[in-house]
Amino acid sequence: MINRKLVGMFSLLLATTLVAVMGITSCSSSGGDSSSNPTPAPASAVSIGSMTKGSVIVNGVTFDDTTATVIADDDAQKVLANGMVVKVKGTVKDDGLTGKAEKVEVVNEVSGTITSKNTDTFSVLNQTVLVDGGTVFAGGATNLAGLNADDSVEVHGQRDASRTIRATRVEKHAGGVVDEVRGVVSGKTATTFNIGSLPITFGISTAITPTGATFADGDIVQVHLNGTIATSIKVEDDDVEFEPGEGQEFEVEGFISGFTAHPGSFEVIGQSVQTSSSTRIEGGVAADLADDVKVEAEGHLINGILVANKIAFKETVRIQSNATTTGSADMLGKTVKVTSKTELNNLSGGISGIQAGDGLRVRGFVNIDGSITATRVESQNAVQADRHILQGPVTSKDAASKSLVILGVTISASGASSMDDSPDDSNPAFANIDAFFSAVTAGKTIVKARGAISGSTMTANEIEIE
Repeated sequence: MINRKLVGMFSLLLATTLVAVMGITSCSSSGGDSSSNPTPAPASAVSIGSMTKGSVIVNGVTFDDTTATVIADDDAQKVLANGMVVKVKGTVKDDGLTGKAEKVEVVNEVSGTITSKNTDTFSVLNQTVLVDGGTVFAGGATNLAGLNADDSVEVHGQRDASRTIRATRVEKHAGGVVDEVRGVVSGKTATTFNIGSLPITFGISTAITPTGATFADGDIVQVHLNGTIATSIKVEDDDVEFEPGEGQEFEVEGFISGFTAHPGSFEVIGQSVQTSSSTRIEGGVAADLADDVKVEAEGHLINGILVANKIAFKETVRIQSNATTTGSADMLGKTVKVTSKTELNNLSGGISGIQAGDGLRVRGFVNIDGSITATRVESQNAVQADRHILQGPVTSKDAASKSLVILGVTISASGASSMDDSPDDSNPAFANIDAFFSAVTAGKTIVKARGAISGSTMTANEIEIE
């Protein structure tokens, strides 16, 4: 059993040393003569993140769940669904894209009655819940407008650095729910502690699992409540069911907190993560790493630390262009939505002060309806005709015509002069455009293109895989 909060300096130094070793091991497993290097057996792995149904897709891996045991805290008949946050224990094949789930645990962040609602947030058990274009609604509600005070809801999501729950799924329950909250313990005394701003009382009648477990400030617990009295407390750091073994593959998805520098250490959903100069950055650049940025950290568990061989941005959209509508950040024919958590830089009048033709940089993610939720909007000089930038997941490609589609924009790349395969130029450019297109996988690869825009087509002068 590993207590992640008691990892010492020796562990940090060992983890830093082993980042490169694990990276080399992972890369070497897929190359070489198949006669002397047979296909490796699927590797044991633990993955934590929000899921998409289609088997169970978590952190880019499609897990076959046909024989998996599904564990749900208070519902033995729980059906897995889009937007749920889950822990998956199973195996992942050498391709890193497919696997088989042995056990799946459903992890909701808070369940209870809505006490208040604002423009894009609501409160349950003193926990602030933010909804955006990526939130899946269920149970009769299709958006935030369909929820009201006194409605019972179950909320899945991940907490940011301020402990706000960024909701990935909100399900309305007409029949009510058990009051439950999951989060980081703070202000613990002999009989009380807090999760966020919710004070909780516990005592000898409170069932604590696993048997004999203890908890302290900084630990993650899951609490069932009667009012503000804990009827049961599950200590997650002492729950070995989904604790990866030493050296095992481990992936977590969530918002960065405690970030200082890269290479360095920070936390993702309470898990310590260590990066080094050999950690691969995907979907963005290292300079974008910061608190409240959503990432997927992938690597191996070494002395309680996730030693990362890859950090992938979940906010993969980058747009640099000119605003098309006064009072909004809409660009390139795309609706750009902002939330109360969107970071606004150099916008003295806020979003309402934007004028058509103003130059903007936007970072964000694709919503369910195809629009963009912006996590950052920054003012800049008007973008020149051939300097528009569009980055996002490739939805389709045509190698014959040397074109691909990103966010509904067709990128004509036949004349592109730059075809780097890494954002920091650490790897050489592709030999030619054919090699570039061979490396692009629709539905998976993130590509950044720069060029001139005409309607819904960009003629790219530079293009690279992120």
